[in-house]
Amino acid sequence: MLSGAVVNRYARGLLAFAQEHGAIDDIDAQFVQIAEAIRVSKPFRQLLSNPILPTDVKLSTIERIVTGSLRDDVRRFLAILLKRGRGAYVGSIASRYRELVDELHGRLAIDIETAQPLTEAEEQAIVTRLSQAYGKQIVPRVRENAELIAGYRIQVGNRVLDATTQSALRQFRERLLNGAVRKEGTR
Repeated sequence: MLSGAVVNRYARGLLAFAQEHGAIDDIDAQFVQIAEAIRVSKPFRQLLSNPILPTDVKLSTIERIVTGSLRDDVRRFLAILLKRGRGAYVGSIASRYRELVDELHGRLAIDIETAQPLTEAEEQAIVTRLSQAYGKQIVPRVRENAELIAGYRIQVGNRVLDATTQSALRQFRERLLNGAVRKEGTR
């Protein structure tokens, strides 16, 4: 079975359960913490996908990461995943669950990568324009990347708006190379 199908099936099942029990946002809050720990810690990712470690060792590690106590339903859900050898999917399931919750609440998460810090007014202008274009509440995730030289790159799902100097220089270089190739080919 494809990993995307596995991730989607578990995330949708968890969302259906959360809707039935009125716990959508509570479960989401715990999975956000777990997903962040998975994102920043390679040893934690390895621990979850290790087939030799017992499930209770993995669960106790997760419980130490989550602020407060782990919900019983989240603990049971994670135990099922880990017992079925799906520990490597926990981060992806958490991300997909978050996407489904955002969709349910009419939110759209976007990534904004900037060469230099955005002012609050600049960020708000971007959020306002995208909110009008998509008709949803925009949730921006902003991070700096000095390699962009100047400008910003916005990613909404699979779409990317690249207004960076790095991109402009790359396109200019490609045009120069293509022009040189065409010129040589006509002689």
